[in-house]
Amino acid sequence: MAHTALASLLAAVLLLTSCAPGAGGSSNPGTPPAGASGAAMEESSSMNGSSPPLEEPVPAALPDPGPQLTQEDIDQALARVMEKYSAVAVAVATVESGQLSQFGAWGWAVKGQREMTADTKVRVASISKVVLGICAMAMVDDGLLDLDAPMSGYWGAGVRNPYSKTQPSACSLMTHTSSLRGLEMGNGLSKLRGRLSASSAWRSMEPGDGGYWAYSNFGASILGVTLELAAGRPLDQYLQERFLQPLEARASLHAGFLEAGEVACLYNSSGGVERSPEAQTRQSVPSQIGGGATYFPGGFTVSAVDMAKLMAILAGDGSFEGARYLSPETVAAMEQPRFTVTPESGAPFEQCLILRRQEDLLGQDVLCYHTGSAYGVFSLFTYNPDTGDGVVVITTGAPRRTDEYGLYALCSALSEELYARMEGDLV
Repeated sequence: MAHTALASLLAAVLLLTSCAPGAGGSSNPGTPPAGASGAAMEESSSMNGSSPPLEEPVPAALPDPGPQLTQEDIDQALARVMEKYSAVAVAVATVESGQLSQFGAWGWAVKGQREMTADTKVRVASISKVVLGICAMAMVDDGLLDLDAPMSGYWGAGVRNPYSKTQPSACSLMTHTSSLRGLEMGNGLSKLRGRLSASSAWRSMEPGDGGYWAYSNFGASILGVTLELAAGRPLDQYLQERFLQPLEARASLHAGFLEAGEVACLYNSSGGVERSPEAQTRQSVPSQIGGGATYFPGGFTVSAVDMAKLMAILAGDGSFEGARYLSPETVAAMEQPRFTVTPESGAPFEQCLILRRQEDLLGQDVLCYHTGSAYGVFSLFTYNPDTGDGVVVITTGAPRRTDEYGLYALCSALSEELYARMEGDLV
């Protein structure tokens, strides 16, 4: 349900003044889509969690984009980078000035049987968390979620940290400062509620304190269920109706929503199979809140092209192809740095809501980004919030190599090459 103008203004003020950062530092470390999305998933009886893109005027255009990428640029960049790196498959898609630009692929979706394309669906690992963040900000716009409200308001009074004065919230879950321990993930609302009601689930810290930052897949899983509770329905249903169907994007938090013939096989660096397409698509699609919690941190299965559409919403300050999906204020809040993290390896970065932010990265003055790694997939999602330019890279079967920034080397090399081509300045 869309806000009234006054409610939107009040929400914007609250967003930009709330979710304050804690203490700084850390002690812890193809072809384009055909356009038809999959059949809508069965809806729950509660319909208060979905609305179409926001019907607001598109803001002023982003800065002049300069040189435009061509398909030749994509093909040449892939050829140059793959002279130095190895992989079974690579897919890439780009955004320029907040608009979907060019895309391409290299290698095999299934070795010797099906070539990789930019529309092949891949389980993209932890850049799935960006999708959780986008859904969270949409729920703020829709009046369903308060980023700073205690989790107990959604889970029940028993879900609280007994060691802290303040209580964990969606905001602290999105900055990896919720105070939750890194527990084993599981499915089922009752099971998860019981686990969160135990004092052993919590650390002795104040939620939101960046000095206790600890990257948490379990926290992302709990964030996803919190969003389901806020929306009153499974998160993938909300995602499909709020974003994927209007974008004509065929993707899902659960690969069982897709067909094996459109999904890539996941290979490790030795060329062995980590997850076959059939194994991935046999996964059941949850119909109950909490039923798919284990897939929220890294289970989003999507093509490079469709992931770039979601990126374009953020890079375009909430708008894409003339439609508004998020308010500019919620995008700004998602991109706002909260504190600085100094990891054990790689360069320091600023933690935002799900996103990370770093200056002087990949030849750009500033980038918002997220990485992904699981089951042989290495992925990288980066965009410049000032220019609206961005790159999505998804790989399978590549070695686990990182650069000086802690980014996966093949992904960062290809991204840097493409940013340079956007600016007409080859590396």
